[in-house]
Amino acid sequence: MLIVCPSCSSQYELDAAKLGPSGRKVRCAKCETRWHVEAEPQPVTFPDAPSSEETTALLDEELRRATEIEEQVSALTAERAALAEGDEPSRPGARPRGRRPARTGRKPAPVPLGTRMRAMAAPALAIGGLAVLGLLVWQRDVAVRGAPQLAVVFEKIGLPVNVRGLSLTGIESGVVQDAQGRFLVVEGDVTNITKAVAKVPQIEVAVRDSAGQTLYTWATEPPRPTLEPSELIRFRARLAAPPEAGQSVLVRFTTAKSAGIASAH
Repeated sequence: MLIVCPSCSSQYELDAAKLGPSGRKVRCAKCETRWHVEAEPQPVTFPDAPSSEETTALLDEELRRATEIEEQVSALTAERAALAEGDEPSRPGARPRGRRPARTGRKPAPVPLGTRMRAMAAPALAIGGLAVLGLLVWQRDVAVRGAPQLAVVFEKIGLPVNVRGLSLTGIESGVVQDAQGRFLVVEGDVTNITKAVAKVPQIEVAVRDSAGQTLYTWATEPPRPTLEPSELIRFRARLAAPPEAGQSVLVRFTTAKSAGIASAH
C-alpha cells in the first residue's frame, strides 16, 4: 500500500500485512516525522434479505406446526367429551367394560379447531406480513437507526435512507499545479434536507485507483458545524502530492474525530 508523509509529502510503498489490525507507527526517512498508519478497512458484508420463496417456506412451516398442535388439542378435547358422556376411549391393554346405552339427540360433531385455524391462518399471516413490511418502509429511518444493516436492503429496493438529514451534491475534483507543488482539490455542496437544525460532521475524502481500491483517505472539517433547515454550504478540501495512481474520489460524512493530520491509507 502507498503511504504519504503528512509533513513533507514523501511517498513510500509499505507491505499492508505488516501493519496488523490496529496499524502501526512509521517514520519518514526524509524529515523523520512520525505518524500512525491505519490498516486497510475490511469490507463489511450484510446478509441478503430473505427472498419471497424463503419467506413463504418459513410461513408454511410455522403453519404446519400450528396445525399439528391444534389437531392434538382437538383430539384431547374429543376424548374428554367422550368421558363426560360415559364413554371410555379404547386404550391398548384395557379390559372391556359394559357400555351405557347410547344417548339420543346428541349435538352434531363440531368442526375441528385445526381445520378452522388452517382456513384463517394463511390470510392472517399474509395480512400481518404486509402490515409489518408497510410499517418498516414508512418508518425506515427509525428502522435503520436500530438495525443499520437494513440500509442495504432499502437501498437495493430503491428506497435509500438518509439518517443524517444531509445531502452531498455537486462534487467536483481536480489536480492543480502551482509554485508550492501538486494538489488534489475536492469541492462540493452540503445541504440540510430536514425541517430542523442539523449537525454537520467531518467530511471524509478517499482517493481510489482504477480498480476501486482506496489509496489515501483524509478528513476535513466542514465550513460550519450546523445548518439551518434547507441551508446549503460549499466545502473545499486539498491534498498535497496526491497518489499518482488515483483515478476517482469518494466523499462521505464520517463521525471520526480529526487528529490534526490526514490518516494515511
